[in-house]
Amino acid sequence: MWKHRFMIKGSKEELAWLNREAKRHYLLVGIWNSWYHFKRVTTTYQIFSEYVATDFVPELAKANQQFKVLATYEVSNPDIQVVYTGTDRATTTKVLPGDPQMRLKVGLRMRDQAMNTVNVVIYSAVALLGIVIFLILNIDDANQGENAMTIWFFAAVIIGVVVFRLYRAAKQLQDQIVILRRDTENYDGAWMPTMHVFIDPLTTDLDTEALKSLGRWSLVNRTSKGAYWYDLQTLASASDIKASLKPYTTPTTRVSVVSWLGLAPLGWFM
Repeated sequence: MWKHRFMIKGSKEELAWLNREAKRHYLLVGIWNSWYHFKRVTTTYQIFSEYVATDFVPELAKANQQFKVLATYEVSNPDIQVVYTGTDRATTTKVLPGDPQMRLKVGLRMRDQAMNTVNVVIYSAVALLGIVIFLILNIDDANQGENAMTIWFFAAVIIGVVVFRLYRAAKQLQDQIVILRRDTENYDGAWMPTMHVFIDPLTTDLDTEALKSLGRWSLVNRTSKGAYWYDLQTLASASDIKASLKPYTTPTTRVSVVSWLGLAPLGWFM
């Protein structure tokens, strides 16, 4: 049985899902891109995943150990493999996902591969459909021309569906990457829009060091009445920012978050 999921290989979400399937007696036996292959078993397995340097994978697979290697997924740049192991014996070993920094690298690589595939499909589709249109325009028979146009239309629809699914895969991966970037506070190479954060009132400057998981803070202005304006380079949403600021504000404090395309609230510093 095959199942389709867009997940970062070795992530906690993927590991939790694989263990849920294992409890239903569906054991992972292979992975191909975003497709997972399961087989029905009579026993209940506990699944683990870990990142292993490619050179060590053959030795790991040959080792006589309690945990059986079920599947592997190769990642290039970094040159590692995600190794999935399992056991049907009772164990007190805690199921933990791989290192967050490594998960982020794997996620970024998977997202880039998905976007590259989208680009290749789009360019190939435009070229193919252009050739088909050229051939249609040079067909003298009206019936053949209509049939060719029908084929072109259905081909365009199918290509559109494929591109949409690939883009959706990249978007789902990006959502997981955003969470990992915040967890690891690693924003290297990320494009982060600037959100304008207005807080009124505050008795003192925000402890931006404690809030650095959201992104990069900079104080823009403050007034004598205790109104503060911060710019925040972040991947977080407005609701996430407001929720993170709650412990630092009072119930009467007004927090406004304006996107990087927006303007300050009218009369804010008047």
